[in-house]
Amino acid sequence: MYIYQKLRQNPDLTAALLLAMVTSLIAPPGLNEIIPRINLPLLGLLLFLMCIVAGLRLSGFFAAIFQQVFHGSASGRPLGRFFIFSCYFSSMFITNDVALIIFVPLAIMVFTEARRIRLIVPTVCWQTIAANLGSMLTPIGNPQNLFIYSHYGLEPSEFLAITAPIVLISGAAIYLAAFSLPDCDVTLPQQPGTTLPWRKILPLLLLFGLCLLHVVHLLDFTLLAIIVIPAIALLNHRLYKEADYKLLLLFALLFIGVGNLSHIEFFQSWPAKMLSGHEFWVSLLLSQLLSNVPATVLLANYTTAYTPLLLGVNIGGLGTIIASMASVISFKAYLQTRFSKPGYYLLTFTASNLAVLILLLLYYHFYMTYGGILTQHLYTAIP
Repeated sequence: MYIYQKLRQNPDLTAALLLAMVTSLIAPPGLNEIIPRINLPLLGLLLFLMCIVAGLRLSGFFAAIFQQVFHGSASGRPLGRFFIFSCYFSSMFITNDVALIIFVPLAIMVFTEARRIRLIVPTVCWQTIAANLGSMLTPIGNPQNLFIYSHYGLEPSEFLAITAPIVLISGAAIYLAAFSLPDCDVTLPQQPGTTLPWRKILPLLLLFGLCLLHVVHLLDFTLLAIIVIPAIALLNHRLYKEADYKLLLLFALLFIGVGNLSHIEFFQSWPAKMLSGHEFWVSLLLSQLLSNVPATVLLANYTTAYTPLLLGVNIGGLGTIIASMASVISFKAYLQTRFSKPGYYLLTFTASNLAVLILLLLYYHFYMTYGGILTQHLYTAIP
């Protein structure tokens, strides 16, 4: 009964489990094939990053940064912009999910205690958009990026050349959109001064740096695991409980299911033919229905065109509330507020998403029309 309830609450996980089971019956994988398909280095890196960032969050590291920037009183618009761009920039390194877990509740708490309720919905909506688009910049910004980066064996400069232009355009659009926030005086809640446990924070930052060395191909995963696994256990073994094991399981099931599909004759050629030349639009539309992480894993085996796939699944995070599962994190946090209006939130969220989506589709049209000239310049400029 417990498992049944969990599967009902997580339809994405249920669909991935069914895909893995059905395809395993049609094309049973050998035991020696399962481990390579699961891609343990990718899942391990995701696990390490989740635990490290959880340690930084629980230490009060991010809340302390806010206290250093704002104290006493502030204007509503600059304060809202701070929360929005905190998600935009931090998501590049700690993933969009974690950025929203940290800064959305903080924004809601500040505006609620200051009795500036009308700032909550627009700020949270733009925080979500900012996290989804800011995370696009780096390979570790979100799960689909890390998968594409690993799956196609990309170099950091090659990856950044694709994502940097659209992230810059998105940042400019978000900054201009922040002018629509209500501007009013906000009296900030007084927070007691806290002494951060730097003896624990500095080792976590060091471990995070080692993960980055692996991402840029300077540190082997085996050596990384030998260092990080016991280090996290020694710092705080409870951090392993903070990881999103549902996401890791989702990835593993999708890897198995998609790997099985590639051994079924019908799926060896037909999807590739259908996808060829349409990677961007197929990935964008599929993200609206399945969310962008499953869409990425399902499509990657059928195309070598990683550029339109990378852009499609990231831009595809805009649109519906499930296009990026990170968006659900913000929505759930808002629903827990005392005066939540779900209908108003979804209307504001969808309208804001569609506005940015249209802008980025215009950019993509420009990118395709002019052959990615801007991207090529960036690629040659990045060492």
